[in-house]
Amino acid sequence: MSLRNKEWKSVYRSGDQNLLTDFYAPVLENAVQYDRAVGYFSSEVLSMNLRGLASLVNNDGKMRLVIGHPLDEDEFMAVQYGHDLQRLVESLESRLDEIIEESKGYEVNRFELLAWLVANERLEIKFALRRRGMYHEKIGIVTDVNDDKVVFQGSANETVYALSDGFNAESIMVFLSWHDVIFQEYGRPCIDGFESLWEGRQRNTMTIDVPSRIYEKIARSIPDDFKPSVDFESHEQEIYLEYFGDDVNDFCPKVPDYIFGKNFDIYDHQREAIRLWMANQYKGILKLATGSGKTITSIYAATKLYEARKKKGKKLVLVVAVPYQELAKQWVGNLKIFNILPSKCWDSRALWYEGLKRDVLSYKMGSIDFIGIVVVNRTLESEAFQQIIRQIDGNEILIIGDECHNHGAKKVNASLPSAYYRMGLSATPFRSDDDEFDSPFPNESRERILEYYGDIVAEYSLGDAINDGVLCEYDYHIVPVHLTQSEQDIFEALSLEISKLVIIQRSSGLSESQRQNLTKLCGRRSRLLGSAENKLETLKEIISDAGAESRKHTLFYCGEGATDADLQVEGEYDRVIRRVSEVLGDSGWLTSRFTSEETTRDRTTIMSNFVNGHIDALVAIRVLDEGVDVPVCDQAFILASTKNPRQYVQRRGRVLRKAEGKSKAVIHDFVVLPAIGFNSTASKRLKESELERVDDFCLLAINRLDIEREIDNLGMRDE
Repeated sequence: MSLRNKEWKSVYRSGDQNLLTDFYAPVLENAVQYDRAVGYFSSEVLSMNLRGLASLVNNDGKMRLVIGHPLDEDEFMAVQYGHDLQRLVESLESRLDEIIEESKGYEVNRFELLAWLVANERLEIKFALRRRGMYHEKIGIVTDVNDDKVVFQGSANETVYALSDGFNAESIMVFLSWHDVIFQEYGRPCIDGFESLWEGRQRNTMTIDVPSRIYEKIARSIPDDFKPSVDFESHEQEIYLEYFGDDVNDFCPKVPDYIFGKNFDIYDHQREAIRLWMANQYKGILKLATGSGKTITSIYAATKLYEARKKKGKKLVLVVAVPYQELAKQWVGNLKIFNILPSKCWDSRALWYEGLKRDVLSYKMGSIDFIGIVVVNRTLESEAFQQIIRQIDGNEILIIGDECHNHGAKKVNASLPSAYYRMGLSATPFRSDDDEFDSPFPNESRERILEYYGDIVAEYSLGDAINDGVLCEYDYHIVPVHLTQSEQDIFEALSLEISKLVIIQRSSGLSESQRQNLTKLCGRRSRLLGSAENKLETLKEIISDAGAESRKHTLFYCGEGATDADLQVEGEYDRVIRRVSEVLGDSGWLTSRFTSEETTRDRTTIMSNFVNGHIDALVAIRVLDEGVDVPVCDQAFILASTKNPRQYVQRRGRVLRKAEGKSKAVIHDFVVLPAIGFNSTASKRLKESELERVDDFCLLAINRLDIEREIDNLGMRDE
């Protein structure tokens, strides 16, 4: 256990040496104390360096770890004066949650190793917060039983890409305590600097302890029988091969043999969609039904494209652009199945910018021939991301635009890279969120989408997916809801004003102020229908008698706005979602809201509780509309009354995904009808508008004959 027993080099460079096997593992074999300060940390390193950590554990050693965490000036001041400490702690917890989540699912579970070190008080973690930028120093101090020390400093973070061959060009300088003169000049300041950092005495840097509840959460998760010191040696070669063996091909795309424990092969409709996309010069939109495998189709196509280019000695950059973080995380999980570990570009720039910049540099220098990137649209628009992506030759870029109907917006459309290979994904590519009744405006969004991605090259409808057994069948139930007298009066007045403006638009065109007013009026009318008062009373009647088992795995889609659309006052909204949640709670349902107002961390927890059956239902507005997988859901209540096909097609598809033990789905659609006795022109148009959605749902439903009789009884087809 003496550090002096090995000849250490003064400098280690990736390319000349393997930082992991030549330095990192052997130095820890002699350690009783390991102190490390880094900008980035990945739990992958724990399982990569099993031998070194085994020795540290067997030597009764301990590890102190400081991880950099970015703050801007205002955040720093807020935390320093205690104004925003709770928000920061939640952010730190979220970051540790990500490290934990990424550590699961391997032969040697990195999370179990991390949990064991924490539970046995062998690992203590702190975060370093800078006034500007990010704490990015990399210091390592290893101490043996004789109090001899090896100090190392350099460019390498505590991540796979930093410590393994074939990725980042990294180097570290090594200072030995028994080489006194050099050590006092270079090594001792590193030790003093680490202690100053650990104790929170470093200028313009705050060091925050990880709250004890995080340690408790991690420690509770470790299996009782997990004993890491027993299995380290036997698994080391297996883990090394997992990361660096020939079969893995350095994290480049590879078609898997199995997905979710089953032999993998794509469906015929997926293969045909890819063929048509390729035949169209690798451009076009895949209009595939929600739940029919758009994601897997596109990743398979990207993998095959990479393989074809590699045979010709060419490289590829895959950019996946998505609207939301939840969807981005799902993509990361699906890409991992194909051996792709993408850069995750969302949240603070400091969390992704440097890593992406290094990857692009390595790519341009030829040390790697593939990069995967998952970016949310907001980050895609940022100058920081654009600055990096512009460095890549567009002929080497494949962009996959998931939910590409969002890419019709002017700003995000202008931010899309000049890629040669372009694939748009959407079940409903063109209709905008604001489309309510017949829009008088030209569909500029549609034109921008077509100009960038090209035409729809492949279609696979919901009916195709149900007939092929890709999605499950469903029962459909109309829930009629009549407007109240006061709501009808407001509806009539709004419709009259809208009609006047539409007539002007068709004859001479609208001024900018008139156009804004028309948009505002349409929005008010839409919110009125979405929040119709009788929906709540009708909902009470339907759900009050539901047994406990029939409640599980249910979605409630709510409309937006106040319960009285004519009396909205800024700051005094009575959100429909809150009222719906109250009704469900009063009837004994266990529910959670799932909206943009919940944090990413909270939504992850909520979804886990829903899938596991700890809560009965999710009450949502729009967050679940696009791409978020909820296969276990087998019942949906649609209270939103939207005419927008994109929204109701997405919502229907969300509940039709197949899952174990799920034979069919049930959909309850709250259909808004005029107040009893009203038969105005606006009322007729309301019935016609609602009937479009009802007919669409009815067409594929198991019980369509019953629905037709209900439509007749309600007089929805009256002349």
